[in-house]
Amino acid sequence: YAESAYRPNSLRRCPMNRKLLASLGIIALLAVALFILTRERGADLPRLKPWSGETEEIVIKRPGDTVRLFREDGAWFLGDAKYPADPKAVAGLEEKMKGLALSDLISEREHYERYDLGKDRAIEVAVRAGGREVRRVFIGKKSGTYRHTYVRLSDRPAVYLAEGALTDEFGKPFDDFRNREIFSAAKSDIRSIEIRFGPSLVTLEKIDAPKKEPADAKAGKDGKGGDAPKEERWVCRQCAGAADDARIGQIAGSFAPFAVAAFPAIEKKALGPARCTLRIKTGEKNIELAFHSKMENNRYLGASSESPYVFAVDAWKAERYFVAPNDLREKK
Repeated sequence: YAESAYRPNSLRRCPMNRKLLASLGIIALLAVALFILTRERGADLPRLKPWSGETEEIVIKRPGDTVRLFREDGAWFLGDAKYPADPKAVAGLEEKMKGLALSDLISEREHYERYDLGKDRAIEVAVRAGGREVRRVFIGKKSGTYRHTYVRLSDRPAVYLAEGALTDEFGKPFDDFRNREIFSAAKSDIRSIEIRFGPSLVTLEKIDAPKKEPADAKAGKDGKGGDAPKEERWVCRQCAGAADDARIGQIAGSFAPFAVAAFPAIEKKALGPARCTLRIKTGEKNIELAFHSKMENNRYLGASSESPYVFAVDAWKAERYFVAPNDLREKK
């Protein structure tokens, strides 16, 4: 007892020190193993370099259809019918492919069905630039976090995780790649708007009118007066009395741009009589816009002199033009 009582503290803690050292050793070994595995896995990830030069074509093959986007004379078109393509949508696809980054190696075996990368499920994307193919990728389903997507490359059998929800971007319906902007007319460029709704006619014109000023500001600095300053104002020719400036301003400002919801497969000659017709005069051209029958999905069929295609517009967007003179009178 006396001998153990006078034993140095360092010796009495020796079993605890050995346990601590053993734990630290295990942690160190695990850290080394993790470093080796991470380094090896990182070495297996291909580094996809962005291409240089102008992208010429993006072809998206999905089960049941193919989307071909191609550039011609500086503009993007869609499919064999050469529909004008949405430049923002195409730019997004181009950016996703050019900046494609692989974040993890998932499998070196061809277990494609597990990741929706089999022939019956995968989305195949091929990009051409400079007269050659610069990228070919197969896109599968999204990961559990929805921030990554399972992919494989055309020249490797492995399955990787790529950054981004690529399935959402490249799996959009065909019509979502079409340019839905029919025309754009800024309020400042419009000179007049004629609206025929049923038996009613409304003519909205922009005129130079005397600027409204306080009474004490009407005279010049020398007190002799002078030409009153002018400002552009909208008037309603058929409205009795003052017009509702706010509502007229909303109508005049609704064409920059005028975009639609969809493009039904209907010919213009099959539309029948128009329910509402607009004639918009700008400093450069006359634009016609017509709304026809209402569809089951709360949209109206429409047509314009600025597009060869029939389009569909949400009801609220079309019905703001369904006005008569009384609707545009100033509310008191």
